Amino acid sequence: MLSNFFLSLALLFPNLTNDGFWLNKLKSTLHQPSGVQFLIDIEQKEFDKISTVTAQVKMRDTTEMLIIMDNETILINSDTIRTYNKATKQLIIDKIISEEFGLFTLIRGAMDPSYLVKSDVFKDKVLLRFNIDEYGYSGSIGVFKNGIPITMSLSYAHNQVIDIDVKNFKVGVKKSDFLNLPKVHEIINLYE
Repeated sequence: MLSNFFLSLALLFPNLTNDGFWLNKLKSTLHQPSGVQFLIDIEQKEFDKISTVTAQVKMRDTTEMLIIMDNETILINSDTIRTYNKATKQLIIDKIISEEFGLFTLIRGAMDPSYLVKSDVFKDKVLLRFNIDEYGYSGSIGVFKNGIPITMSLSYAHNQVIDIDVKNFKVGVKKSDFLNLPKVHEIINLYE
């Protein structure tokens, strides 16, 4: 009788330690029909050098993302990256390699669930740990239990780490944000 009770509870409530559950929660939070926007502080550590940058991120769906920084604006649409250099007024066009895992994949929450190795569930947040053996990458994504991202970390080589803090998460973006891009004088197309 007691075992039936626990079986019923297991069916009623999702497995909150299930890695895929929390990754799906993150994805559904990031990929809302009305879009989302948030600020990120990126700290990149390479051996003894540390560089930092703050950016505003706007996403309309799984394929369109805008990253606005002081010196650059990056527009990602499907697999095309357009980088606008505000100082030189150059536009660099490139492609994302679909099999490659990088910073944009991490920010979009577009991770393959098979990379997840562990979920640490705390009172109000979850830390998703991942390994990508084919690249030698590892890292983590911290999320609140409602799916809002808090932190992201990617270790891509010995003593080389990118740490991201997420702030001011809001639902909703304007379509015009993706149209009002910096003016350019030169276009460099890297994938032609």
